[in-house]
Amino acid sequence: MSLSEAFELRAASRASCSPPGGGVKASGKRTFVCLPHAPGVRLAEADFTTKERILAAAESLFAERGFDGAAVRDIAARSGLNGASLYNHFPSKQALYEAVLERGIQPLLEELVRAAQAPGRGPAAGGRIIEALMAHLERTPLVPRLVEHEAVRGGEHLARLARHWIRPLFEQGLAALKASPDARRWSEDELPLLIAAYLHLVFGHFAMAPLLAEVLDEDPLAPESLARQTRFLRKLSQLLVGPPSPHPEGSLHEAQ
Repeated sequence: MSLSEAFELRAASRASCSPPGGGVKASGKRTFVCLPHAPGVRLAEADFTTKERILAAAESLFAERGFDGAAVRDIAARSGLNGASLYNHFPSKQALYEAVLERGIQPLLEELVRAAQAPGRGPAAGGRIIEALMAHLERTPLVPRLVEHEAVRGGEHLARLARHWIRPLFEQGLAALKASPDARRWSEDELPLLIAAYLHLVFGHFAMAPLLAEVLDEDPLAPESLARQTRFLRKLSQLLVGPPSPHPEGSLHEAQ
């Protein structure tokens, strides 16, 4: 079973991985890697490789503390390893950071490239893109929080993150949007703003999950919550880049 299949996203209380702090914990006959600050996310250790377990723990700590604040020894401990063992899989902390970003963002880039090149573009294609992006981030839900952490902190790693990952994601999204005939309702200088809005909406749901959990009294990463958010984004996308509505004052409820 892959790491993505091993994610158990459930509307569970934080007690499912208590005591807090993450790490390797036993539950009955199974062992789990628990990720703090991600309520309900538990990784079944027996279901994926040591390298995947390290990536999951690193994603958690980089999201929580940023690159500078995440110590290799803490990543190793959260993976159930010692520091020396971790270096058998990744030669440096920077290499591990890049591997986390590649695992989290590269599939999004590939999906947008396919969307820009695929025939049959339009509102339905936009809906498929949103479904694919949300489904991938469901498997790597802490990557948007990692991006948010670096954006707030600023500095060297933000510049590298923007240059190597977020700018290409932005550019591919723009190419996919320009390929849609219905995007012509937007002016050339408005299209980048539309892509920025999409990034906020998709990444924001995951990055703001702890706050949303407190405000909405539900787990935003639970399958039913993610399904509802995906449906909402599909409707919103149809309003933004779908055929012009004959009822300009129509509500989101009217967009099917």
